[in-house]
Parts: sequence; C-alpha cells; structure tokens
Amino acid sequence: MTSRDSASFSAGQDTGKRVSACVARLAALQLVEESRWWNRWRRRLMAKALVACADELEEEADARKAEAIAGAARAEAAGATRAHGAV
Repeated sequence: MTSRDSASFSAGQDTGKRVSACVARLAALQLVEESRWWNRWRRRLMAKALVACADELEEEADARKAEAIAGAARAEAAGATRAHGAV
C-alpha cells in the first residue's frame, strides 16, 4: 500500500467517524423531541450517552488529523534537509 492509499484510508475513517457522530447527535435530538413526560428522564439519559459517544468519535478524528498534519510536516522538513545536502 502506498502512502497516498493509507492517507486516503485514514481520511475515510475520519469521515466515517464524523458521520457517525452526526447520526448519533441526530438520534439524541430525536429521542428528546419525541419523549413524553413519563419517559423523558430515561430518554435524556440515552441522549446524553449518544452525545458523549459523538464527542469521543470527533475527538478521535481530530487527534488523527493532528497526527497526520504533524507527520506531513516532519516528512516535509526531512525532505528539505535532504535536498540541501545536510544529513
């Protein structure tokens, strides 16, 4: 697998995590909107759990993106060092 393929795969994983987070937030909103007085407490708990899961997914996607940016910067710096003849 080339580095471009792995970068594309990672981007796809991050996109999947972000879409999953959006779906979880929409499900939480739907749970709260359609709740009746007798099940509102239980549905709010489920909605809080869904939002917490969405937050974790987005944090993981953000962390991976930050790692990818840092890795690209290191690779660029190493390439510039080699291009100038320094080792």
